[in-house]
Amino acid sequence: MAVKLIACDMDGTLLDNKGSYDRSRFEKMLNSLKEKDIKFLVATGNNIGRLSLMFDGLFDDLSFVAENGSHLLENGKTFSRKGISDDLVCDFLDFYHDKLVDYRVMISTAESSYVLEGATFDFSRAAIEKEQLDKFLSRIKLLKSFSELPNEPFLKINMAIPVKHENEIISSFNRNFKGPLTAVTSGYGAVDVTPKGIHKAWGIEQFMKKWHIKPEEVMAFGDAPNDIEMLKLAKYSYAMANAPQDVKDSGHFIAPSNDDNGVFRVIETQILER
Repeated sequence: MAVKLIACDMDGTLLDNKGSYDRSRFEKMLNSLKEKDIKFLVATGNNIGRLSLMFDGLFDDLSFVAENGSHLLENGKTFSRKGISDDLVCDFLDFYHDKLVDYRVMISTAESSYVLEGATFDFSRAAIEKEQLDKFLSRIKLLKSFSELPNEPFLKINMAIPVKHENEIISSFNRNFKGPLTAVTSGYGAVDVTPKGIHKAWGIEQFMKKWHIKPEEVMAFGDAPNDIEMLKLAKYSYAMANAPQDVKDSGHFIAPSNDDNGVFRVIETQILER
């Protein structure tokens, strides 16, 4: 198995169902991969605020495809950032003008995330550590109207929609929105809206070009619909046992579940112990 790059999702994949991971085992794995000259790439829908807490002390030694490909960092430093134009944000807000509170629409800049008054979030079952959740909540600013948005570059659009209507809402948006945006879920009603063509696989490909790595030299792990493109990209792609069937169908192999440390087990047995 001639692997030179491992791309790994976080929530539901490397992270367990409490939103944490075995830090000591992870550091040992990273060091062993480095000795074999194998790069480890974090590929996630999370933003850098949460990732900097998640990988405190390791952040500058890691590379990231963050925000589903919209933000790329090598050794903790940005080398690509895809924003969303003011016009596209306005078109999106017009499209959902009567659903902005119900769908908990959130518009983010570099410093803050903006939602309308009346939008409520339930984090009681969220798989996220308290410090990371507190950091996320500290960024949120309430507005009476999105006409009050600041004159700053817009970097991200998110929605938190009812899970039972998730597929219907996403399909309807992708079919009917007249603009270069696409919606994708990372599960449990969490939806990212990004420029068309920008996803985890696109971000990974930018690193592959930079590092001169071919698809047949890539291993990838994921569990959610926003991982499908990268699972299709990599030769050694592992859908997690806890993934839905459409994600499993996109990978070439099945890894043990996130709660069974599937990522560690595959890398250790297939890469490090050989």
